[in-house]
Amino acid sequence: MQIYKSNAVKGTFILMAAGLLTRFLGFYYRIFLSSRIGAEGMGLYQMIFPLFGLCMSLSVSGIQTAISRFVSTAAGSKSHSLSALFAGTLIALPLSVISALVLVVFGDVIAIHYLHEPRCGLLLKVVAISIPICVLHSCINAYYLGKRDAVIPGAGQLTEQIVRVISVFIVFDIYTANNSSTDIVSLALIAVAGHIFGEIASLLLSLIALISRHNRSDLNDLSTTSLIKPMADMSYPLTMTRVLLSIVHSLEASAIPFFLQRYGMTSSEALSIYGVLTAMAMPFVMFPTTFTNSVAQMLLPTIAAADAAHNKERIHSITMKTLSISTALGLFCTTFFILAGDYLGTAVYGNETAGSFITILAWLCPFMFASGTMGSILNGLGLTKDTFCHNMISSCVCLGFVIFVVPIYGINGYMWGLLASELICSVLHTIKALRYVNT
Repeated sequence: MQIYKSNAVKGTFILMAAGLLTRFLGFYYRIFLSSRIGAEGMGLYQMIFPLFGLCMSLSVSGIQTAISRFVSTAAGSKSHSLSALFAGTLIALPLSVISALVLVVFGDVIAIHYLHEPRCGLLLKVVAISIPICVLHSCINAYYLGKRDAVIPGAGQLTEQIVRVISVFIVFDIYTANNSSTDIVSLALIAVAGHIFGEIASLLLSLIALISRHNRSDLNDLSTTSLIKPMADMSYPLTMTRVLLSIVHSLEASAIPFFLQRYGMTSSEALSIYGVLTAMAMPFVMFPTTFTNSVAQMLLPTIAAADAAHNKERIHSITMKTLSISTALGLFCTTFFILAGDYLGTAVYGNETAGSFITILAWLCPFMFASGTMGSILNGLGLTKDTFCHNMISSCVCLGFVIFVVPIYGINGYMWGLLASELICSVLHTIKALRYVNT
């Protein structure tokens, strides 16, 4: 039990360290990117990622959880663990190829009629290349997290960011040296290319690690086909959750600039303000989630194993400690961002609007941290249908704010919607988790 506990703690710190380094590099990267492509270019770049997230959700979101849960209950059996990885990959990879082909074939149509921004068509087609790569990498990460081994996922996360930053720096230098034009689409395309290079590098690292740690004898007695149905059954509710959430988020991405124009902004102004919010302000507020996300990733296999052993006492202890830490960290971060938000926006980006947004978004922290960790506990307990319902309710609330409040109050209406959404989600997750552990 002590080894079991120490592995979870060690994994959390490994993921947290990798996440912190990645976020620091990410800040530097975003400062560089915003100076090169501007707020409008950042808005254009950010608009494609909700759709990319939708494709990822459809392909692998539920399967990741299933792989981690099956591996965590494998009782040290290498063949059973690898069977779970291979079965999950056999489900996810074909879906990722189909998703990528849809973006390649219908990218222009989606950009015009769904995102209402024709310039996103080429970006969608290029980012589609990375979908199967990301899916395969996600499956391998889920396998290692199920074994409570965070070294490879952490190293892959850091490698992806380093390669992305370096490749974008190099390509920008080459492009600016040979082109005098500053076409926004071309500049945003460089950022997309950096995303692809980073994902390729992290996948190669994960594959090399996986192959080096196993030999042919580990492939004996695989039961891949027998695991496909139970893994698909387990992943289905969570996949539907993530898919529907991604649909809502992609609707938000296309609707926010549209309804900001209804508020009275021009198309360029709406795209710029969206870029400042999502690419400048949100990363600051999301920075502390490096810790809570690391905890959440290790919580799922830990809770799953405790649930399989019918250890209610351990589940109760983990849940209460996690909720206390998440709430305390959230309140601290809220206070910090309220006091320092204006300074951070001006000092880092030279943008007063970004600072104002950070101050408003600061109130998200306690609810965002609690919903992330409590949601992971619910998934670890197999209560994926409950997380589905909670997330759908909160996301629909946020979308409602976009449609009905943003045309009246502008971008502030969207930020109020984010707050209401996270508040509802965290309360529902917490009530369900506490009811379960107290029965």
